[in-house]
Amino acid sequence: MKKLAYSILLSSIAVVSANAHEIWLDLDDKKNEAKLFFGHFDGKQTESGEKFARIKEGVSYPDGLVKDVKRDDNSITYTLSKKSDIAVVRTSEPRKARNSEIVENKISYTKAGRTSVESIIDFDIIPLAKDSNSFRLVFKNEPIKKSKVKVISPTGWEKTFEINDKGEFTIHTPWIGKYLLQASLEDETKGEIDGKTFDKTIHFIAYTIEVNQGLPWETKK
Repeated sequence: MKKLAYSILLSSIAVVSANAHEIWLDLDDKKNEAKLFFGHFDGKQTESGEKFARIKEGVSYPDGLVKDVKRDDNSITYTLSKKSDIAVVRTSEPRKARNSEIVENKISYTKAGRTSVESIIDFDIIPLAKDSNSFRLVFKNEPIKKSKVKVISPTGWEKTFEINDKGEFTIHTPWIGKYLLQASLEDETKGEIDGKTFDKTIHFIAYTIEVNQGLPWETKK
């Protein structure tokens, strides 16, 4: 099998500033549902109306998990058939990068839950054990080595963690609440979608985990 050469880096969409927007999933095991939001994760401020309208529902994984999808003004609710981790994959139309003639195909993966130790999407962050703070970054079940993952805490604290030569990393979660893990991968393989050619594919994952033990905190008003 021919090996594909991947250029791995934390791209500009992963290295976000305090004013950047994120897309994330909130998983509610008690209701067996997940909600997708767009906005500022660190301040839990969500966009609505026209700004949110351009966010696609995407394709959900694992197959058959989602039994209903409902769109509101500022969220998309995925009703689940059972308790499970969930991922939503959204693909945008290939287009030229800013200040470049390179045509990029962008695939966004949004995930929540920390129970499954098996990959459920092509580009995935997998806990090494249920509810573990140690993870593996993989692409098509192959570990992505010597890369980076950015973590945004529920307090707005941000930190970048190094990935070792096994594709594994461990994060710190001192506060109670939801954390957002972000990573990206650039695949230099050329391709075509619906008659439109592209020079490379950018894979980006935003993965939400919930921590129930640790230091309490309150959002400053």
